[in-house]
Amino acid sequence: MHPSVRLSVAELPRLDNPLVIGAFRGWHDGTGTAVAAIRYLRTDWGAEEVANLDPERYYDMTVARPHVQLRNGERIIRWPGTRFYVAPSVPGARDVVLLAGREPSLAWRNYSEAIAEVMSALGARQFVALGSRPALVPHTRPAGVGLTDADAALATLLGLETSAATYQGPTGIQTTLALHLRALGMETARLTARIPSYVTAGPNPKAVLALVEHIDRATGRHTSLGSLRGSVSAFEQQTETALDQLDNPRQMRAQIAEMERVYDDSTLDRPRGVAESPAAELPSSEAVIGDIEALLREQRHRPDSSPS
Repeated sequence: MHPSVRLSVAELPRLDNPLVIGAFRGWHDGTGTAVAAIRYLRTDWGAEEVANLDPERYYDMTVARPHVQLRNGERIIRWPGTRFYVAPSVPGARDVVLLAGREPSLAWRNYSEAIAEVMSALGARQFVALGSRPALVPHTRPAGVGLTDADAALATLLGLETSAATYQGPTGIQTTLALHLRALGMETARLTARIPSYVTAGPNPKAVLALVEHIDRATGRHTSLGSLRGSVSAFEQQTETALDQLDNPRQMRAQIAEMERVYDDSTLDRPRGVAESPAAELPSSEAVIGDIEALLREQRHRPDSSPS
């Protein structure tokens, strides 16, 4: 086993062709939405941590700082890192491994090798990376999800048409890892939720819901969505309140109405998945967006605010 791998159990279980679903906070998930989806699945499914990667090898602690927490009255350190969780088997459903972490600061090739070795030890040959990105989409509609660079088997499993990425430039660990896994003969896919570009203050509950629903369909599982739908309602209320508190809310609401029109006119990928809205020519509203972000951030940190 790779020297950076630390087992959380006596021995890794050997699973039946498990699907690995991963997310990394950073370049491909700046809001933490995809990581929040993994966290939600882990909690609802009762997934158990089986391994983690040594954080000293991959993180600059002045950038990815550890957090101090109180547990049973004792102060403990929660280190940044990457953790593997195995979900309990469910009759008629696919075995699943959940992978969650922060994008590493160092040694990306070594990091990818470590993840590949854990996957191999668990009997996994397929990896789906979850992500999120801002787009010209309204907060008043369901979050769209797009599939990119998926092998045929995974595209069929997820029930979405896949597209090939044409982007060239700086990239994140998601791409680096996927290319490494493919070089080893494994199958990969990227499932990305689109979130409103004017509301990126934290994990987007609507996008979390969309990702979870897609994972349920792919794995044959039935995740409890009650608390997540409650977070969606709270998010919508907070966003509407923030819009009302702007100095000039009409400008932003006019832009949102245009996004709604573009969204509603789009028919691609439905009902198999909500299509990405084409770029709309909207006036710049960076100052307004900043005001909304500040208002939402303030509301989310109030003691009586609903969790997102």
